[in-house]
Amino acid sequence: MPPSRPHIVLPLAPIPPAFTASLFVAGVPGPWTQAVVSALEQAGWDGVVYLPGTLDETAATRAELGRWREEALHHSDGVLIWLGDGAQADPWLHELWGSWQRSSRVVLGVPPDQAAPESASRLHLPVARSPGEAVEQALAMLRPGQSRRGGERTVPLLLWRSPGFAAWYQALRKAGHRLEDAQLEWSYRSRGAGRPPLLWALRPRVFVMGERRHKSGEVVIGRTDISASVLYYPSQSGDPLDTLVALVREYRSAVRNRLGFGLMLPGGSAAMASERSADPRTTAQREVAEETGLQIEPAQFVPIDAGDRQVAASLASYHCHLFRVRLRDDQLQALQATAAGGKPNGANIGERCFVTVRTVRELLSSPDLDWSQLGMVLHALEIRSATHEHRPPARPG
Repeated sequence: MPPSRPHIVLPLAPIPPAFTASLFVAGVPGPWTQAVVSALEQAGWDGVVYLPGTLDETAATRAELGRWREEALHHSDGVLIWLGDGAQADPWLHELWGSWQRSSRVVLGVPPDQAAPESASRLHLPVARSPGEAVEQALAMLRPGQSRRGGERTVPLLLWRSPGFAAWYQALRKAGHRLEDAQLEWSYRSRGAGRPPLLWALRPRVFVMGERRHKSGEVVIGRTDISASVLYYPSQSGDPLDTLVALVREYRSAVRNRLGFGLMLPGGSAAMASERSADPRTTAQREVAEETGLQIEPAQFVPIDAGDRQVAASLASYHCHLFRVRLRDDQLQALQATAAGGKPNGANIGERCFVTVRTVRELLSSPDLDWSQLGMVLHALEIRSATHEHRPPARPG
């Protein structure tokens, strides 16, 4: 069997119809270009390599080359920029570096006798000092590849590997729709280049099969799925509106209410954006412990029927796995003591969650609790309508 070789794509050549990984190699043409290609060959890499600097530009081809570069970049999983061999005099390379330095997809190469851009240090980006080292960094980002064709090629590997994207795309395909194009507008960058982002914004172009039309112009906000828990204590009066519910008060930048803080059910997502098999119950248990300080046994977490639902379908793609926990007397007292003490909880120094215990009646009248949180409380406690029709939640087991 012959060794694997990269698929070299020269300027103005068509983008391959399918590939497992792609690398855009930018710099002033020189010996370093062949050194990069040779290193990729020696590594047995069989991905696509765009070489945009190997065409003699003329006035007739300059505009066409610019369009081809944009199209190739749009279909690239990684961008290797070599700022040596006269690159300082090429304004396009500096523009490329400025545009892509925050993308989590760039590999920067700078000769050892040349200073790297200050922004590389500020953004904590590694700098390769030789073409071979740049290839090593690129392959660490691009392996393993994933087979994609058609519009899938515009989804970079770092997003394609994300469980949040995979779940969204699986649902899109199951519904019969077709992804024809996508633009990753933004991602919350992980420390390592190429790792799945925790949070991302994608602008897709989709063929809606049932309507026989294309849909674009919207943005999908994605993240890993979350788990949330309704910690409740039944009312002594029998009135469901007197049921006590524990929430956490936490400052979130997106909050727009009278309180200036978010009121939320204890909840959150898997610890790592790359986790594909996180157990929702385990996540719920961990989040309750981190945000309220209360250790609750897994058996107390009762999954809600149809509790795996999307939270904000018009904007965000992630789902919430909903649980309810019937609190014991001692657990309620512990939460009330935590709330009275005013001491915050959290998984890290930046997370400050203050416990608050409210009745359902108070939550219904509070404009500070958003509709998604209120809906989850009412659904978990099976409070059905404004007439307070109520069916007590089934006991665990």
